[in-house]
Amino acid sequence: MPLHSRIAWLLLGTCLYMAAPAHAAQPAGLPAASALQAAASSSLARYGLGAVVDVRQANPNGAAVLAVTPGGAADRMGLQAGDRLLAINGHRLDSTSKPSSTLEVALQESNGELQVEASRDGRPLALSGRADALRLAATSGNPASCGYVSTRAGVVPRTQQIFHADITQIDGRSTPLEPSYRHRVGAGKHVLVVREFIDPNYLNSAQIHQIAKMKKFAFARAYKSFVIDVKPGMSYRIGARLLKDKLDTQSIRDNAYWEPVVWQEVAEACP
Repeated sequence: MPLHSRIAWLLLGTCLYMAAPAHAAQPAGLPAASALQAAASSSLARYGLGAVVDVRQANPNGAAVLAVTPGGAADRMGLQAGDRLLAINGHRLDSTSKPSSTLEVALQESNGELQVEASRDGRPLALSGRADALRLAATSGNPASCGYVSTRAGVVPRTQQIFHADITQIDGRSTPLEPSYRHRVGAGKHVLVVREFIDPNYLNSAQIHQIAKMKKFAFARAYKSFVIDVKPGMSYRIGARLLKDKLDTQSIRDNAYWEPVVWQEVAEACP
């Protein structure tokens, strides 16, 4: 069962919208991204952790970090996919029946400061830093302020080692189970979680076996998050680029053999 159907509710910190006054790395048709530090001067401003956290249900081992947005708050503090959040700013996530609301309150009350207790492979971690100050553009209902993201439009340029991908989440919300030709989003920065569908004909049998093994055990770490800056009236075609120089065993284990990219931008009216 795919990740987006298994996880009913994931909290994507880079786009976590809270009620406190107070997508969020740099655009990523290219893999590098940096945190957006927006002014926190209106009710549309929010704090973000910069991570996808599994808060579906209480867990005495804490809330699992499923993905980290490059350049976001979690990344800057040193959190990694696979870590478990035990507490943030004194709010325990390993002894609460409502991890989603607890995490929300912990970030809401922080005024941007983060004191994080976590664990990695059973070892305790104490991290600190500043949350991402986010601002949600007021684009709702304005057709001129939207665009599209798609993994199905156009023909992926395989000669450039770019293959099909699937968007499993947008801004922390799972995409529909039925495949969609495109997803309408507001103008501005959005965090996507993507999985790859690289044609196995471009891989040898050992690489295919290693990738299948990695996906079986890596779970969420087999997916990648990246941030795209959507311009009004534009459609962004997204794929997975195979990195031919990263097909050694260790790189495959680290899920470093591919990257999500925007391979084409096309003007498209957004009614």
